[in-house]
Amino acid sequence: MRIAIRDIDAVKGGRIAKTDIIVEDGKFTEKSGSCDREIDGRGLLAVPGFIDTHIHGIGGCGTEDGDEDSILTMSSCLAAAGVTSFFPTIYTDTMERILKDERAIVQAHGKEKGASIAGIHIEGPFISPRRIGAQNPAGRLDPSPSAMEAMIAEGCGLTRAMTAAPELEGIREIAKIAEKHGIVMLMGHTDASYEEASAGIKMGFRHAAHLFNAMSGINHRKPGTAGCILMHDEMTAEIIADGRHVHPDLVKFVIRTKGADKVAVITDSLRPTMQREGKLTANGVEVEMKDGLWVTKDNPELIQGSALTMHRAFVNLINWGIPVEEASMVTSSAPARIYGLSDRGEIAAGKRADLAVMDRNLEIRFTMVNGGIVCGTAS
Repeated sequence: MRIAIRDIDAVKGGRIAKTDIIVEDGKFTEKSGSCDREIDGRGLLAVPGFIDTHIHGIGGCGTEDGDEDSILTMSSCLAAAGVTSFFPTIYTDTMERILKDERAIVQAHGKEKGASIAGIHIEGPFISPRRIGAQNPAGRLDPSPSAMEAMIAEGCGLTRAMTAAPELEGIREIAKIAEKHGIVMLMGHTDASYEEASAGIKMGFRHAAHLFNAMSGINHRKPGTAGCILMHDEMTAEIIADGRHVHPDLVKFVIRTKGADKVAVITDSLRPTMQREGKLTANGVEVEMKDGLWVTKDNPELIQGSALTMHRAFVNLINWGIPVEEASMVTSSAPARIYGLSDRGEIAAGKRADLAVMDRNLEIRFTMVNGGIVCGTAS
């Protein structure tokens, strides 16, 4: 089936241009010819579908449920926010729980009705006891090759990302195993010094989990993990663009100094985000909203995670003065490049036809995944 979206403003080749977008057999094409369906794109903006590589839950469902249906519900909810690909992200927890959560994602893979599962991100369990954050301390492990191999086996080739602390003894062997299996290692939940983080780069760490959060910060005499990430060109970084986890001006600074091609905006969204009814929990802990963040109900000073969506992140970036083209890069093409998702992240011939289409008010009009409209309406 051939679909044409006529006269639409689209981010293509790093700039906005008025164009016709032609989709054939699930991919963008430049081939001319008649189309089976035509959509009026006047007054609309098309960007490559958002890619969220760090998300625990949404719509009252999360990876901690260890349930295939929960993952599929996440897929559908994410499409409503313009997301076309995502990495269900597993918390640090007991190995039994981690493996169960992996199995649920593997079972859901290929059955999605909304955003596509593009990989699994395991946040831990080889993290610093000093930077546990909202993770389950009972699940934290010292680096264990056997545990790593077990997680890789259960992921059935879907595991693409692992957050770990580069200062831990024995982490070098974990990094070697990750490289062998094409898994991107992220510095995160780490108390590493600048020197330890720099050594991590030599081991193979190339990406960072939620920059500035749950890591040693910058001091003019002790640059810490955050300083190492900012100062080394080979390092790319996730960042949460809710304006709460990181100040908006600092988000802009990171995009400007690192370059939009090296920054992947994420949500780190939790189970109750977009939940309409019922008890609000995240990883088994009851939470409540405080200043735009999910915090522990019994301990409101402990942040559990964000209530951000990728669409909201995109709009935030625009409101903070980031050009549309750069906002599109950090929400789609950069994460695709960082994780080697070479078939998506751009509106270009031969790529997967994944789109987030918005109106003049930047509200989602419809979402297209692999050439099919999965959410919203198009006329």
